[in-house]
Amino acid sequence: MAYRATGETGYGTTSFRTTASDRRVVPWLNGQGTTQVVAETGDWRVSIAEEPLESTFSVIAGYDRLIIPIGSVALELTGPPFSATEDGLDAAIVVRHVIEPLQSFAFPGEWAPTSRAASRTRALNVMARRGVADMMVEIGSSEIPDRSGSVRICLDLATEDALVVPPGELMPPVRPGRCAIISIST
Repeated sequence: MAYRATGETGYGTTSFRTTASDRRVVPWLNGQGTTQVVAETGDWRVSIAEEPLESTFSVIAGYDRLIIPIGSVALELTGPPFSATEDGLDAAIVVRHVIEPLQSFAFPGEWAPTSRAASRTRALNVMARRGVADMMVEIGSSEIPDRSGSVRICLDLATEDALVVPPGELMPPVRPGRCAIISIST
């Protein structure tokens, strides 16, 4: 297994590991925070964001997103309903979603809610270009799903170390309850 920095996974390359110390840190598009890129291509990205006490999500049009708080603090997202502008709904209506630790929440990249947390925390972010890539995240499972046609990323929730496994390569066994298994297919 090769160790290397993040970047294009180059479908068909060998597995590689990444740790917090070797990841590229990039600013959010709106400049309100930063994220560590675990792995990415032009069609998807998996990253771990530093979540401030309050911020606004960046608009990432054309992408679907999943967020999972991986610390011990819930995130509260508030904003207009997802489809307020599309359906002609009153944009003054506000919806509130509380995402508990290790729970996932999916939303379109066009939605830019306000995020609040009781204390600084971290969140796993998975983004995929809509209609091009599909994503699935499973938390704490001891069963490794057979998704050998997908890129799979096993993120250790305690250490934040990750193993990136390209399509066609076998996924090694993982300890139950410690990993988030992210599968991305194009």
